[in-house]
Amino acid sequence: MPNIHKSALQINGRSFKSVDDYALHGRGCATSHPNRYQIERNDERIRSARIDVERIGGIEIDIQFIHLTLNDNGAISEAQRARQVAVLNEAYSAAGVTFRYDPATVKVHESAEWFVMDHGSVAERYAKSALRASPERHLNFYTAGLTAGLLGWATFPWELEGDRDRDGVVILYSTLPGGDAEPYNLGLTAVHEIGHWLGLYHTFQGGCDAFGDHVGDTTSHSGPNSGTPDDLKPNNACKEGEVAPVHNYMNYVDDGWMTEFTRGQVERIKMHLAEYRRGFLT
Repeated sequence: MPNIHKSALQINGRSFKSVDDYALHGRGCATSHPNRYQIERNDERIRSARIDVERIGGIEIDIQFIHLTLNDNGAISEAQRARQVAVLNEAYSAAGVTFRYDPATVKVHESAEWFVMDHGSVAERYAKSALRASPERHLNFYTAGLTAGLLGWATFPWELEGDRDRDGVVILYSTLPGGDAEPYNLGLTAVHEIGHWLGLYHTFQGGCDAFGDHVGDTTSHSGPNSGTPDDLKPNNACKEGEVAPVHNYMNYVDDGWMTEFTRGQVERIKMHLAEYRRGFLT
């Protein structure tokens, strides 16, 4: 069991200045990289469905907030939840997605093991199995301290059918608006991870190969961008004369630099909602 204090953190023999020192070395997204079979199967399913995104109307997603805590670590205020939902609604407005939640349904659970869970761990499995709401009708939004270096992770839409218990996003609690994980404390980690939950890959997916992130209007680039890069420079763009999408929510830049989804990403979100998450379509 980890020994956690307000000012110091010891996990598996490693020392950290604080629980919020986890994520200060880059945007640690642990969402699994889909294998070739998963990618091809999903592409074929979306093609076969012949989804007309123009006919998709309102999209309303109910959030089930689940906060894992340990002593005085991990607490999320009502104001933080409200601000996080406002950030999500602004980011996803172009896709016609509205997020909402009922304060009366918020869950708070104290657990030393679950608080520092890792992606794919037994702790994650147990926590989600015990605390989740129906994934067909809710976005299960977990916050915790997580293991060292991670800001969060998500499941992809096609994983729902095979593993309902794991569905949702897991977010480092100090990345919510007003948290201490600067420069990742404006709520954009949740925007990024929910992008995966809605079917988006990283903009640098596949590097400079022919497939990339399977979105036609995001410039291919060989690797992630970080910090606040100059948007007039190539920044790892694969083709001469192009520039990487350094303001895209699915890149790795600082929260304050993330401002946009492309039209192609919006269409992909809608296609995955229509195929895998129909319970959110109104």
